[in-house]
Amino acid sequence: MSDYSQVRKWVEHIVPMYMRDFMIPGMSVAVVKEGETIYSEGFGARDPQRNLPATPDTLYGIGSITKSFVAIAIMQLVEEGLLSVDDPVSQYIP
Repeated sequence: MSDYSQVRKWVEHIVPMYMRDFMIPGMSVAVVKEGETIYSEGFGARDPQRNLPATPDTLYGIGSITKSFVAIAIMQLVEEGLLSVDDPVSQYIP
């Protein structure tokens, strides 16, 4: 693994400010370059009431933005030529 200390410094500088400004109790951050995770860290608390820390492996519910994530994933598959938005859904889901 190459030395990505500058990435670490930048993330560890920016994330706490972002969390403070937007009142975010906890988050997990990963930086990926060419398919390799070069940095991952948890910041703050995943459960502030129980004082449980966020880790790189913390799972977060995405609630009402699920549709946005699905749409992005579908468009990535379209870009890769693996499906078409003109195809009927039944072609992929029985």
